[in-house]
Amino acid sequence: MLIIVLAVCLRLLLAALGWPTTNSDEGTIGIMARHIAYNGEHPVVFYSRNYLGALEAYLGAAFFRLFGPSIFTLRLGIILLDALFFASMYLLTSLLYTKKLALFVLFLLGMGSSAMFLRELYATGGSTQTLLFGTLAFLLAAWLALTYRQNLPRGRRWLRFAGYAGWGLVVGLALWSDLVVLPVLLMASLLLLLFCWRDLRSPAPLCLFLGLVVGVFPLIVYNLQAVPGQDSLSMIIGLFRGGKSMNSAHALPQLIRGIEATLDMSLPTATGDPFCQVAAVDYASDASPHALQCIILHTGWSTGYIVLWTLAVSLTIRTLWKLRAPMQAGSPALRQEIVLHFARLGLLAIAAVAVVGYAVSSGPQDAPHSHARYLLSLLIVTPALIWPVWSAAGKPMVKEVPERRLARSRAAVILNRGILLFIAMLFLVGTISIASDLSSSQEANQQQNELIAGLERVGATHIYSDFWTCNRI
Repeated sequence: MLIIVLAVCLRLLLAALGWPTTNSDEGTIGIMARHIAYNGEHPVVFYSRNYLGALEAYLGAAFFRLFGPSIFTLRLGIILLDALFFASMYLLTSLLYTKKLALFVLFLLGMGSSAMFLRELYATGGSTQTLLFGTLAFLLAAWLALTYRQNLPRGRRWLRFAGYAGWGLVVGLALWSDLVVLPVLLMASLLLLLFCWRDLRSPAPLCLFLGLVVGVFPLIVYNLQAVPGQDSLSMIIGLFRGGKSMNSAHALPQLIRGIEATLDMSLPTATGDPFCQVAAVDYASDASPHALQCIILHTGWSTGYIVLWTLAVSLTIRTLWKLRAPMQAGSPALRQEIVLHFARLGLLAIAAVAVVGYAVSSGPQDAPHSHARYLLSLLIVTPALIWPVWSAAGKPMVKEVPERRLARSRAAVILNRGILLFIAMLFLVGTISIASDLSSSQEANQQQNELIAGLERVGATHIYSDFWTCNRI
């Protein structure tokens, strides 16, 4: 797929140019990768962050052994996951919508703002896995629901059993990598329960369970050995509630502030808003611009997102409502259409669960820009948001209708095509703007290299510093 190749090449080019500059989160993954590649160690969770898996470190270790240790080779594993995510999104969009929309969605996701590229290039544990495994989990669930039939041939039944095992494996890997993926897994699970519940009487649950155990096995091993309070669930609950300084995070004024920060910073940052972007060197410090102009632009982006989401939900529910009467007929074609619209509704529900859960947490209150990574799953919802505009833009204009109605129809098609073009231009502008940020990252890389050279020159073997200085060098 040419679009995927171009998107991957763009990310390889940025990584080769030293963008974004590394940080201590990525440095920690690099340390883990070195320990795996050269010391024979086998960590199962991110050092000091027990709620993140170590898959990126193992991929980094493999590329270290092939090409030697460096930030660029560490990021090769991340770019590989990006490519698999793009391929999975193409398959998911083609299954639930159309191949042409899948190509358009690939273009949008292949482009995007600097914040999107940051999460798809940094080896910081969890981000790319959330995208890949979340997409695969929903793709497999939708495929299993759409292909369910009674009295299937033996070969098709075994293929479905393999699908259940694959779904369990993907869910297990997703849970090990980052629990931020939970909204996607919740909707994928509901889709299976609604339309594949009869498979409970088959070997499917066993296949699913075995795949799940294999995928989540590293997390099971860690939690069996973790001291109380350091298990993954306790860490996630602690992050949701915030630290001691955030004890009042869920009082009404703080909740309102969290919702405001979600709408005027986190949501637009997570979904590709190209306006008022933050330099990569300032990303970890959450140097969010608070100028009135930026707030207006970000809030406008969030408003547009919510309008698209509301339109998509209302149209999907209306379609399902129209199908309620013939639903009793039970024909395979009708059942498949119902499953298709429920799957689309499930995609849209992912956005609602993710945004609401994030808005009422402590995340948007102290660092709404950098914590926007917890809304990464919104990228998986992209085709569901675009579909109403896409379908309206592609409607044929019937010439036999009255002239006034034909004019309105033509105007609606032109308007929707204009909206699609405008969205594509915004994502393209976000990508082009990264060029202006290259120099600051390259300067930061040069300063870091000079610091490392100076420490080596004086023979320093131990230093005292803060986390954001120490682990990156």
